[in-house]
Amino acid sequence: MRRYRTFTAACLGSLLLGASLAGGWTAVRSGSAAAPCPSGQVSRGGTCLPDDTEEFVARQVADALKTYRLTAAMAGVWVGGERVSAAAAGETMTGFPATTDMRFRIGSVAIPLMTTELLRLVDAGRLTLDDKLSRWRPDLPHADEITLKMLASASSGYADYVTDKAFIAALYKNPFRHWTGEELVRIAMSRPMARPPGSGFAYSHANWVLLGDIIARVERRPLGEVMRENVLEPMGLTRTDISSRAEIPAPVLHGFDNERGVFEDSTYWDPSWTVAEGAVMTSTLEDMAKSFAAIGEGKLLTPESSRLQVTPVVKIKGNAWFALGLPVENTWIVQNPSFAGYAGTVAYLPSRKLAIATVATQGLGSTVQNASSNVLQAIAAHLAPERPLTLG
Repeated sequence: MRRYRTFTAACLGSLLLGASLAGGWTAVRSGSAAAPCPSGQVSRGGTCLPDDTEEFVARQVADALKTYRLTAAMAGVWVGGERVSAAAAGETMTGFPATTDMRFRIGSVAIPLMTTELLRLVDAGRLTLDDKLSRWRPDLPHADEITLKMLASASSGYADYVTDKAFIAALYKNPFRHWTGEELVRIAMSRPMARPPGSGFAYSHANWVLLGDIIARVERRPLGEVMRENVLEPMGLTRTDISSRAEIPAPVLHGFDNERGVFEDSTYWDPSWTVAEGAVMTSTLEDMAKSFAAIGEGKLLTPESSRLQVTPVVKIKGNAWFALGLPVENTWIVQNPSFAGYAGTVAYLPSRKLAIATVATQGLGSTVQNASSNVLQAIAAHLAPERPLTLG
C-alpha cells in the first residue's frame, strides 16, 4: 500500500527533450562553453559531477540490497538528458536477475503527470485553478469551498480512503479486487474531513481520483486516452503504459509484499485503488527520470503554468512543501511511491539538470518501507551536496 511519507522532497532552463536514445534522451543546449570542472570531477551533460559517479551509484545499489534485505534494487542518473549511470542488483524472481530496463508500477509518479494535463487545460483557457469542485461534482461535501488548486496541492481537507480500516480489511482480504473511482470517493466522503478546506496539507488519494474525473469530464473522453495523447507521447515516454488492471508489459520487475502476514508475490495485485483510473501506470527507471526532467523544464506548459506546478503551496514538514501534484524541497521536485512491495523515488534538480531515479522491491525481512528513498538520498548528497535532501 502506498503510504505517503513526509520528506524534504524549478526554474526554467534551456533543455529541450527529444527522442529516446540508447543510454538516454536527446538534449539540445545553447550558450557559451562551460568552465572546466574542478579536480576530481568530469563534465556530463554540461554539468560537473564526481568522476566516481558510476561506481558510487553501483555501490549504493549493491549495498542497499544487503542492508535493507531487498529482493531487487536499481538506480540511474541522467544529466541534461545524458545517461551517466544505471545499475541493478538482486533478482526479479528466483534465478532471474533484475535489470534496469524492467517495468514496474510507478504509483504517485503519475500524479504530476495528471497536474501537467490539468495545467494544459488552464493554458487552453478551459478551466482555472480557482474553479470550485462544485462546477463538476456538486454532490460532494464542501464542493463549493474546494478549488482545483486545493485538490492538486493536497489541501482539500478530504480524508484519505487508504487509511480507512474497512478499506484496508477489504483490500487485504482480496488484493485482486478491482475498485471503481466512485467506490473510493464514497469511502473518503464517508469519513470526517481531515481538516478545513485550504487550511493546510492533508494527503488524500481521493484528491487524485477527483482530479482524474474532472480532467476526463472537461476533455469528454477517458482519462487514459487523454494522458497518453497529451502527456506521455509528447514527453517521449515510450515505455510508460496505462492500465488500472493487473498486467505489466515485459520485462517485468516482480514485487513482493508481507503486509498480509506472509511474504508473497504481489506483482499482479489489482492497482485500481492507487490513483485515478486512466492514471495507473507502469514504467521504467529511465522513463521515470525523463518524465521529471520534462516537468522540471516545463516541456508541455507555458512558463507561468510550469512555474505554478513546482511552486510550494502548503508545508508538509521541515523544508518539505507540496506544490501541484508533487513535493518540493531545496528546489528538487520529488515523488516516492511505496505500495504492494514496490518502492520508488524520482527527483529532479533543475539548476543542475540532474535526474535521479531509484527502485526497490521488498525482500523477506526487509527493514524499511521505501529503501529506494535512502538510495536516492545518498546519491543526491554525492552529486549535489549543495542541495541536500532528507526524504525522511
